[in-house]
Amino acid sequence: MKNLCFILIAMLFATSINGQVSYIQFRHVPADQDAKFIERETKHWSKVAQAAIKKGQLQSWSLWRKVGVSNGDDAASNYVFVNSYESLDKMDSDRVWEDNMDVLGDVKPEEIETASFTTTTFDYYVQNEDFIPGEYKVALVNYAKPNDLTAFIQENKTLWKPLHQASIENIMNNMTYWGMSSVIYPTGNQADFSVFTVDGFNKVYDALDYLRFTETSDNSPNAAAWNDVIDKTKMDELMPNGFERRVIYERVMLVK
Repeated sequence: MKNLCFILIAMLFATSINGQVSYIQFRHVPADQDAKFIERETKHWSKVAQAAIKKGQLQSWSLWRKVGVSNGDDAASNYVFVNSYESLDKMDSDRVWEDNMDVLGDVKPEEIETASFTTTTFDYYVQNEDFIPGEYKVALVNYAKPNDLTAFIQENKTLWKPLHQASIENIMNNMTYWGMSSVIYPTGNQADFSVFTVDGFNKVYDALDYLRFTETSDNSPNAAAWNDVIDKTKMDELMPNGFERRVIYERVMLVK
């Protein structure tokens, strides 16, 4: 059960600090098993995570539900778990799950397992690179695979982060959080992405409104800052085809 429940996103997604690492696990949950899955994870396994957090073995645990369907695969992932740790050397899943099973009380692990009726589609180990703190319930995760990872990270830190910070502080687009993480593993040419950014909101509507096409007029509040970024950005060279995918996730539960 420890491997099956070793469970992201800052999609993806809990408030992060530099040096923090996360294990992200993507799951497919059949529609007819949705309620059972949610109940078992939020009612029972979150307690184990909470006990681990109190002992300093884990920093946060969260469960996210993907909004909508992004492809026609019936077995595509529709939930994401995020386990965040203070650092890579403190990532010990055995301690997190084996040392804290007593909080389940009389409930037997085999009676509340979720592995037999769900599928782990893939998982990632990621490292936090930067963030703007804030509370959020909805994460727009922008998956990227730039041809120069270092340049992508540096431009986001020096050029895009200040723009997002101004938007968050001045409540221009209802964004309440921004973060960026790079992939530790898996990597290589066949990997789906090597880095992602997270735009945090408190309503799905706000994330959708942020994504929709609008023209930036010269007299809009952030026009000058936006135009300055566009003049300086090298993203068209780093990612000629743009983001690999942009997916919205809604938080089911967060324990920290």
